[in-house]
Parts: sequence; C-alpha cells; structure tokens
Amino acid sequence: MKRRTFKIRRKIIVTFFSCILCVLIFAIFSYQVHREIGKRLGILEQADDLYQEVLELRRFEKNFFLYKESSSLGQAMFHINRIEGILLAYEHELVGAKGGEEVSHFRRILQDYKRIVTRVDAKSHSLFSSTDTPAFSAMEESIRGLGQNLLEAAKGWATAQRGAIDRLSQKAIHLFLLSVLVFAALGVGLAFYIARLLVRPLDQMQQTMERIAQGDFSLLPETGSRAAESLSLAKAFNRMIRELEERHEQLVQSRKIAAIGTLTSGIAHELNNPLNNIVLTAEALRDDFRELEETEIFSMIQDILAQSERASEIVRDLLDFSRSERKEMEELSVEVLVNETLRLVKNQTTLSGIEVQVLIHPGLPMIFGEHSSLQQVFLNLFINAIQAMPDGGVLKVTAFVSDGGQNVTVEVADTGVGIAPEHIPRIFDPFFTTKEVGRGTGLGLSVSYGIVEKHGGRIEVRSEVGRGTTFTVILPARRL
Repeated sequence: MKRRTFKIRRKIIVTFFSCILCVLIFAIFSYQVHREIGKRLGILEQADDLYQEVLELRRFEKNFFLYKESSSLGQAMFHINRIEGILLAYEHELVGAKGGEEVSHFRRILQDYKRIVTRVDAKSHSLFSSTDTPAFSAMEESIRGLGQNLLEAAKGWATAQRGAIDRLSQKAIHLFLLSVLVFAALGVGLAFYIARLLVRPLDQMQQTMERIAQGDFSLLPETGSRAAESLSLAKAFNRMIRELEERHEQLVQSRKIAAIGTLTSGIAHELNNPLNNIVLTAEALRDDFRELEETEIFSMIQDILAQSERASEIVRDLLDFSRSERKEMEELSVEVLVNETLRLVKNQTTLSGIEVQVLIHPGLPMIFGEHSSLQQVFLNLFINAIQAMPDGGVLKVTAFVSDGGQNVTVEVADTGVGIAPEHIPRIFDPFFTTKEVGRGTGLGLSVSYGIVEKHGGRIEVRSEVGRGTTFTVILPARRL
C-alpha cells in the first residue's frame, strides 16, 4: 500500500513540476522578448539623437546657403562632431542593430559631408563673391545631396527600430495570450487528471461506505480502465468489504442467538407465573375439595380461568410478534383509522379522567396498509398512554404531512409518568416492560414496531420522566 501511495505521490509531483517547467519556459521567453524590447528602445533613442543632430545640421546648412553666414558652417561642424561622437559611443549597438556595412556607409557619407563643409568653410570669403559660379552650385548640390542621404539614413534607422519594437510588443502580447491558454488547458487537464486519479475513486468509496452503512455489501468494480493505484485500492477496499460482511454475518448470527435466548427466557418467565398459579390453585382445590365451601371452590376455579387466559394472551401476543405473512393491503384514511381506534378506548379514557385532544391537519393523503394491523398499533399506543396516566391527564393525537408530502406522521402524546432514559433504548425489545407485574406482557410495542416496519414506516419515541411520552408513527403516503 505504501508503494502505491508513493506512486500516486510521484505522479502528482511530476505533474506539478511539469506545470512549473511550462511556467519557467514561458517566463524565459517573456524575459527575452522584454529584454530585446529594452535593447531596441535604447537603440531607438540613439537613432532619434542621430536624426535630431542631422536635422540641426541640415538647418545650419540651409542657413549658410540662404544667408551666406560663415558662422552657420561652424555650427554645422559642431553637429557633425556630435554625430561622430554618437557613432563612436554606440557603434557596437548600432552595428548589432543595422549591420556593420550600413553603419560604415553612413560614416563614409558623413566624412564626405565633413570634408566638403571644411573646404567650403576655408574658402567662404571667396565663395561669397562668386555664388553664381558653376563651382559654387556644384558644391551646394553636393552638400545638399549628402545631407539628404544622412537624414534619410538616420530617419530610416529610427523608423526601423520603431517597427522592430512594435513587432516585439505584438510578440509579447501573443506570448501572453498563448501562456494564458496553455495554463488554462494545463489547469483543466490537471484537474481532470487528479479527479480521475483521486477524487472519483474516493467518491465511489464514499458511496460504497454509505451503502455498507445501510447493509449493502456490494463490491467496487475492479475494471482494467482504472489506474493501477486506484485498482489496487479498490481491491484492498473490496477485501475490507468482504471481511466486514463476514463480521456482520457473525454479529447478526450472534444477535439472533442472543435474541432467541432472550425470547426463550422471556417466554419461560412469562408463562411460568400463570402456570405456577394454575398448578398451585389446582393442587389446593384437589387436596381441600371436600372441606371447601362452594364460594371458595368457585373463586379458585375463576383464578384458574384467569391465569389460563393470561397464558393464552401471552401465546397470542407471541404469535402476533412472530407472524410474517402479509395481510390484504388497501387504501386507508389516517383520520378514520385514528377516530375508530379512539372510540374503542373511549370508556377507558372517560373512567380514567383523561382528556382526549385530536388535531388532524386537513388534506392528509391516503396511506396503503392493512386495517386491523395498523389499528392494533394505535390501540397499543393509546392503551399505553392511558395506563401511564392513572390519575388522569391529556392524550393528544396529532396527524400531519411530513417530509415534503412523502409521509404521514401521527404523534401520540400523553402527560403521564414518562420513561426513564436508560429504558428508552429497550422499550421495543420483546418482553421488556416498565409496567407492574401482571399489567403487560412486554410484547405490545415489539409487535407495533414490527407492523410499522412491514408497512415501510418507522416508529420513534421521546420521553421525559414526570412530563410525559410522545410516540411518533411515520407511514409512507399513498403515491398517486
């Protein structure tokens, strides 16, 4: 079992590490993309600086040719030097971004431009007097052409870097969306995997344990579609179920033996008292028959008959308790059944000074049962309630719908002496009674319990000493 548990743990750990590996892979790719974006932003800044310097250079170039100011050439040389400084400081980055050949071509153009500007600056005084000569025009055209080439190159570099940054940004967005989809798929897959590996087998075992609690010892399926660990766990669980079933059968058998012993001793005890009285009275009648008066003989015969009737009642209750055949079932009205049974004990309630209160909720559904058996149940409960109130009290009978219309519940409550808490678990046992000797056989509630169970219902009790007892009979309603 430890080996199987280790395998399950290993699979879960491997799965989680695989997810972490996927996260790391996406994190590395994302880091590289953002690092490249940062690098491109730095190059873009350099390209923008170059572009701005070239623009300033062109501005002073135009000022020179428009206004013939020699100071403009000095300013142009200043910006040429700045451009050279930028190229020297960031040559590695620019070469990496644009290639060494393109950067070298830019340098050559810049050197040509610088050389011509230097020559023009040296001859500026003589040129001012001959601005209309072909030589001046050729020099102007050359400077303007080289300046335009510098401007286009610098602008192209800046534009290319912006395009590269846009592409990297799109790549980062796509990478983010892809990671979300992958992680969502991994999460769903991991959830289903863990459910298949652990949750579903555990759920099946929980359902099986609930069935075991209800007495159903059916086994878990041991199919090949299960994972090796859950299949092994199912086999171990089935072995436990088989052992539980075996122990349950042994326990039931031992309880049956104990019940038979209790029943036998109860029968012997209950029958022994009236039979002893019959024997003793008959022996006394035989021995003293000639000396007894007629009234004494009649009294002894009455005693024998009374004891015989008691023995007959014990046997009759025992037969009712053990009878298993089903009588004819029919639709019954709980209201009619309760009222009919109350009429049977009307004289007893009147003589005992007991007030009867009946509360039957309107619209009670019909039940399906055997009339005389259910009447016997309520008769036993009513008689027990009357005997629990020797000095009078209140017998309250309430009937209502319960469990969302599935059942009909009848409560029989009295204000009698109540039942001690230690006696409540045994009141439905055969031959157990809390009444005085001679007032009960201890089979009435056992018979009632069996009748209610055969009708698919249940009977419950709650009691408090000195305040009364309530028996609750729950019967299934007739389904239309």
